[in-house]
Formats: sequence, structure tokens, C-alpha cells
Amino acid sequence: MDDSKWERYGAAAGVLFVVLVVVGALIAGSPPSPDDSVRKIATYYEDHTAAIKAGAFLTGLGGAAFLWFLGSLWSALRRSEDTRRLATIATGGGIVGLILALTSFALNATVALAVDSTGATASVNPKFIYLLSGAVGGMGNFGIAVLVAATGVAALRTGVFPAPLGWASLVIALGWIVSGLALVTDSGAIFAVGFIVFLVWLIWVLVISFFLFRPPEEAAPAAPAAASTA
Repeated sequence: MDDSKWERYGAAAGVLFVVLVVVGALIAGSPPSPDDSVRKIATYYEDHTAAIKAGAFLTGLGGAAFLWFLGSLWSALRRSEDTRRLATIATGGGIVGLILALTSFALNATVALAVDSTGATASVNPKFIYLLSGAVGGMGNFGIAVLVAATGVAALRTGVFPAPLGWASLVIALGWIVSGLALVTDSGAIFAVGFIVFLVWLIWVLVISFFLFRPPEEAAPAAPAAASTA
């Protein structure tokens, strides 16, 4: 079986993931800042109930595509003996980040479902759930940081991806760690940093998908054996 063909499918899944996640994250409009008032956050849930639920569904579909992308990335990283451990570390980080991100979206969808049932957010504490979803997602930042950092180190060690992409990966990983400060503060500035890092990371996924989609380079033909002497 031609495994490279399935890797290319995984690369296409990376592009699909980006499309679904962008739509899922932005369909409900600009989310409130964690330091906004309870009333403003409650109004956001009440005014965007259907969009929040649709966004959670689309993000769930994107998560399935992301797993396929991770499988192709793992396969590409483990081709070298030097990066097989990094391939496992990267994949593990990606799975942890995905689980926590999906949990975060599920929490927001729970509030939207509650609004559907009661017509208001009176049955839940919207700010508590909103902050909880942010904290869960913030923990996921560290998993994604591991994914990106391990991929960057592998690129620098073996050239599986271009060296500039390796260095950029390390910078993006640092950005994910900084955005993890959302766990200790409700600062709107940290919220904005996290959103920017998220967008840059989506571009990173597209770039990685591009290199995964390219057919592997064929090995150079071996030099002809020297003619035997009489």
C-alpha cells in the first residue's frame, strides 16, 4: 500500500481543519473579553445561541480532521530514527490540546443549550462557564505548544521541514505558553495575545499541510558500479 497517498489525505485534512475551525470560532462574532461584566457575557450567549451551537458542531468536525492531520504528521516525523520519539511527543501534545479545546467549546454549547431550554441564562452562571471554558482551553495551549515545539525541533534536527519553519515553530510554541497566562488572569490583553497566536498557528497548520502534501522526494540513483577489471 502506498502510505504517501494517505499522508497526502492527512495534509488535505489539515486544510479542512483550518476551514472548519475558523468558521466555528468566528460564526458567533467577536466573543466578549473575560474581564467583561456578567451582563455583557450573558447577552452574548443569549444573542448568539444558534451560532454558538453550530460553532461547537463545526469545531467537532474539525477535530476529527485534525486527528487525521496528526496521523500524517506523525508518519512524516518518524521516518528518521532521530525523531521517532519527537513524533510521539508531538502527536501526544496535539491530542491533549484537541481534547481540551473541544471540551472548551462543549462548555460554551452547554450554556447555549440552557438558553434554548429556559429562554435566558438565569439557569446558569454565564460568566463562570465562560471563564471555565477559557481555563480549560488555556490548559490545552500547553499541549499545542508541545506539538509545535516538537515539530520545530524535528525540523531543525533532520530537515523534515525547512529550518526557518523549525525556528518559527519554536516562536509559536512560546506564544502558546504566554497565552496560557489566561489561567492566572482575566486580562483582555492576554486574551488578545491568545487569539493572535491561534491565528498564526492556523497558518502554521496550513504550511505544514503544504509540505505534507508534496510527494516525497525520490532518492538519488546509486552511482553505477565500477566495471570489473579483466
